[in-house]
Amino acid sequence: PIKVENAEVGDLLKVEFLDLGTLDGDEWGFTGTFAKENGGGFLTDHFPKASKAIWDLEGIYCTSRHIPGVKFAGLIHPGLIGTAPSAELLKIWNDREAKLVSEEGTEEEKTLCGCLS
Repeated sequence: PIKVENAEVGDLLKVEFLDLGTLDGDEWGFTGTFAKENGGGFLTDHFPKASKAIWDLEGIYCTSRHIPGVKFAGLIHPGLIGTAPSAELLKIWNDREAKLVSEEGTEEEKTLCGCLS
């Protein structure tokens, strides 16, 4: 996390990456998913169990001891970038999420597949 002096809620920040890559000697990355019962993620209806893959980077190619036989051109990216919401917006989000959590296990529960059907 970084702090931008004098930044205010609603300000637009421009971020420019001048150099993006691995550190020498740390040429690796990872993919991880949470188990459905631990909050899950976007595809937990299809992949309900937790999983991980450690990727070894060699040039532009990635391989993983966790997924034998797979090799692909991996594009390095910074992950997620964003700004913290205001206290008011955070409350709106938390209230919305609390309502969704309270619906789990009921007929009102919403799943991605249920919303798309």
